[in-house]
Amino acid sequence: MDGLYLLPNAEEEIIDSYDEDIIVTNRTGKIIKVTHISGQQYGITSRDLLGQSVYDLEKRGIFSPAITPQVMQQKKKIVVIQTTLDKRKILVTGIPLFNEHNEVEYVLSYSYEVSDLLVIQDYLNELEGEMTKVKEELELLREKTLSVNGIIAESKYMKQVLKTIAKVAPLPVSVVLHGENGVGKSLLAKWIHKQSRWSDGPFIEVNCGTIPEAIFEYELLGGSKPDATKKIGYLQMAQNGTLYLQGIDELSLTAQTILVKALRQQKDHFRMISSTEKSLEELMNQKQLREDLFYLIHVVPITIKPLRERLEDLTEVIQQYFRKFCDKYLVQKELSNDLFHELLHLEWYGNHLEVKNVMERLVVQSEGPIITKDDLPVEYRKQPSQIEGLEIEGRTLQTILDQVEKRVLCSAQRRYKTTTEMAKALGISQPSIVRKMKKYFNE
Repeated sequence: MDGLYLLPNAEEEIIDSYDEDIIVTNRTGKIIKVTHISGQQYGITSRDLLGQSVYDLEKRGIFSPAITPQVMQQKKKIVVIQTTLDKRKILVTGIPLFNEHNEVEYVLSYSYEVSDLLVIQDYLNELEGEMTKVKEELELLREKTLSVNGIIAESKYMKQVLKTIAKVAPLPVSVVLHGENGVGKSLLAKWIHKQSRWSDGPFIEVNCGTIPEAIFEYELLGGSKPDATKKIGYLQMAQNGTLYLQGIDELSLTAQTILVKALRQQKDHFRMISSTEKSLEELMNQKQLREDLFYLIHVVPITIKPLRERLEDLTEVIQQYFRKFCDKYLVQKELSNDLFHELLHLEWYGNHLEVKNVMERLVVQSEGPIITKDDLPVEYRKQPSQIEGLEIEGRTLQTILDQVEKRVLCSAQRRYKTTTEMAKALGISQPSIVRKMKKYFNE
């Protein structure tokens, strides 16, 4: 059995060479050595401890439980929390000391008051949190490379987006990236950072939707504790780099007020990029977005169209993810022509995220080497046209057209968040959308 071996003299003594609370007991539980501060935790002097039995002290309630019998029984290091007469908590560690026969001859214990440890633990927890953020930042800065692989610009539209980014990236202007979930806004934000004069600095990404309003200011600006333990806020972390506020449309008005004040004071110290899935103009008109915040961040707006509107890019995205998962799972498979055509005509409201998910499912769930339309998940299989299900007999053309128009509006309402987006998708004006919605849904 591995362990410590110690054969101290049996004389009771107070050890003066330690500033720690150390107690040594023999195998019968008698205290034979203490340090000069031993006993303070229990409200008695170190000299009064000498010669006492830990079993008697436990019965008198001086402390509970006694650690010596536990160490003797288990023959290994034990950690317990003792309770004293005045209900304080003491963290005690007991270590067995063996004789030449590998028997526990003595037990050495040392203790700390739990309240002291909690103060240290709070400090360490906060320090650990700050170190985690610093390590994440260093990971991004390592070798000055951000993960920007995956930008696909086969379409004329995306090539123009990249040209715009190349033009504005070196300039000290705020950029807003607008697009549906999964179109690659974070990827483009990193690309802007890499092409900017702030590329040697940190890229700090903040998900606005995950920060509770109550601690937004604390997270943004940092804490107010003494410098040794002060929390570093996102603005300070982004100094001489880029601050990317993902989902800025999700901030409450209170959080927006805090952000506006902070940006007015420090916006010249870092590059500002934000992203949104909603129309900021419409949010401002609805009083859900502060006007001053809109004009602070909305200097260069860049819209990223969904994949369903960029067939050249969608084609490449499908192929790239398919090849990736074939390589990952060590299989050789192909997409049939009819399946590929079907994939190009799906809506893909999750964009890259959804395509990636479906490609992985097709690779791992399909049976044969050729993947066909029959291998598509059920929810992606094309349903019969709704027009075929319309009742025509005995109905006027206008009635039929109204029914079709209502179905189209229902579908658009499920897919788009605002009437402005619905109008753009359907190719009519926003007031027309409002009138038609009122006609069919406020009857």
